[in-house]
Amino acid sequence: MSSTYLIPAILLIPNPKEYHVPGPPPMHARIILIVACLALPLSSSAQEKPVQDAQQDTQQDTQQDTQQGTQNDLRRNPQQNPQNQSSPNDDAQKRADALLDKARHLSDIRSPNAPAFRLKVKFEFTGTDLETVQGTYTEIWQSNSQWRRETVANNWRRIEVAGTNVIWRLDNANDLPVEASQLPDLLNIFPARSATLEFSAVHDHPETDPPVVCALTKPGPSHLKSAFCFDKKSGVLLEKVFPEVRPRNVVDHSCDYGIFRKFGSFWFPREMSCFEDRHKKITVNVIDLSLVPAPDPALFTPPPGAFELANCPVTPVPPHIDYDPIVMFGVPRSGITGRIVDPERTSWVTVWLVVDVKGRPQHARIVRSVPGSKSGEKTILNRLHDLWFKPGTCNGIPMPMPLTIQLPN
Repeated sequence: MSSTYLIPAILLIPNPKEYHVPGPPPMHARIILIVACLALPLSSSAQEKPVQDAQQDTQQDTQQDTQQGTQNDLRRNPQQNPQNQSSPNDDAQKRADALLDKARHLSDIRSPNAPAFRLKVKFEFTGTDLETVQGTYTEIWQSNSQWRRETVANNWRRIEVAGTNVIWRLDNANDLPVEASQLPDLLNIFPARSATLEFSAVHDHPETDPPVVCALTKPGPSHLKSAFCFDKKSGVLLEKVFPEVRPRNVVDHSCDYGIFRKFGSFWFPREMSCFEDRHKKITVNVIDLSLVPAPDPALFTPPPGAFELANCPVTPVPPHIDYDPIVMFGVPRSGITGRIVDPERTSWVTVWLVVDVKGRPQHARIVRSVPGSKSGEKTILNRLHDLWFKPGTCNGIPMPMPLTIQLPN
């Protein structure tokens, strides 16, 4: 399978004098076409005048450039494009690490010894019935082992509270939208510090406006690459791209960050958008980011009725099951048959569950399915309890961890 990656395609730069927070950028935002980080020469439609730097003097609390928009789907080997200026392979890792470290230093408000804060955002996405869903997300953060998050969308509500090595989660329903549940990953801009990222190349694009630098990871087990794109001058992270392998295809996820403003010693984006294969999935606007010198300890009390998840300070070994997802379920309590189904002619459901320390599935729910498959979904959920998983571990210790799997319906 060829490598797949997406790089930002459009930057929207509002007039700083006319942009106010909270609220979306003005509709007459200037549109600047930026060529994907690993792709084609700049087209004539992209010849625009230079724009403001994404970060100005750090002593000034000024508004920064924004980056928001769609992406180009590029499915080619970046080394084949002679117009890309690539670092030698032996230097790519060092340069990519330096770019990511600088971006963290600029924007990682959850870094060690960072001050406690309160973050509140408004978000919007399109629901399964094509309705517009709006909601709020509020986070009180004191450290990576002490925080509280609350997500509300229509009648859905999720509360999460972190303690040492544990996260308590309480949902008021089993059908919290996927888009709302993914907000923490969107707002936690950077990969975990404990994550090991192996980079294969770094590409400079001085021809884009503003200039960008993109770092590509080495292909993973599925021969796919992730990418991180940074503003050339300021160093802030503008976009992260990561693929997801599904039974029928590969889906490219991309999150864009823009309108960087000063918060203490950090520059944090005030607008964010995520896409799935160029289709916008969710938009986020920050409406409050403020210091909380002494958070109320009662905020970090586990909510009654919550279940537990691991809060691992290192990169955990996730839970898994030793069979291919295109293998049909067997007779209840008799394991799994060897009958293979055709993934192209089979409807699939995405199941979210928690694998406990004994390898048993808990709190399973369907997060993505096809219309008219409710009866089959109930059968799948019932049969899940007949399966045994290998539990995830943190520092070698089994802990309850979430797992998302795709199963034939």
